[in-house]
Amino acid sequence: MAYKTIVIGLVYLSSIVKCQIPSFGGCPVYQPMPNFDKERFLGTWYEVERYFTVTELASRCIAATYERRADGKIWVNNVITNRFTNVQRIISGTMKLTGVGGEAKFNIHYTTLPVNYDTTMIVLDTDYKNYAVIWSCNGIGPVGHTESAWLMMRERRPPGPVLQRAYGVLDKYQISRTFFLKTDQNNCETVPPAQEAYDPTTEIPHDAVDENRKNSNHQPLNNTTILLSSTDSVNDDPNQI
Repeated sequence: MAYKTIVIGLVYLSSIVKCQIPSFGGCPVYQPMPNFDKERFLGTWYEVERYFTVTELASRCIAATYERRADGKIWVNNVITNRFTNVQRIISGTMKLTGVGGEAKFNIHYTTLPVNYDTTMIVLDTDYKNYAVIWSCNGIGPVGHTESAWLMMRERRPPGPVLQRAYGVLDKYQISRTFFLKTDQNNCETVPPAQEAYDPTTEIPHDAVDENRKNSNHQPLNNTTILLSSTDSVNDDPNQI
């Protein structure tokens, strides 16, 4: 009985970490966007609004870059800046499409957190050039579920008509805007073009390590970037995508 209780608790905790709007019953059934063009979806997206998520607590200037590596894998780099310290975290993972018949449903396997985990997301709608509405849901045993949603834009401060189109998608699927939080995208540095993401399972050449150490000696204290690795020991406030 104690073991069963622990397992249920871990499942519940995992769901809470990923998504933060709880509800009773099973997850709603939303149809992912059909004929999803993953190549057009690549590039940098800026988070403008979202449901509350623990990993993004006290954060600002959030951006996600989707890039295709030479090995064909699509990597996701989430850049998150701490609101109080201005320290950046980079949370990376691999993206794999799981939708049927070209549906915009995908799984992201995060590998640069202290504990690796997977999450499934669907793109409800995107025009690729301006906005994308992303939604996710996780069950909490037989009693309920938690939902999360993001409004992602190609600009940090998109014009009103673009926001209205994204809001229209939420209204179409009857996703409440009550719990949405606006992401602070003011006074943010421009995210550079996508670079090859760091794969923690790949050995880093010593020359690259030495070069990084040299560069780190000249890093300004007010603009520190931290790459979370599953092999590192991290003691940081759990702020996040």
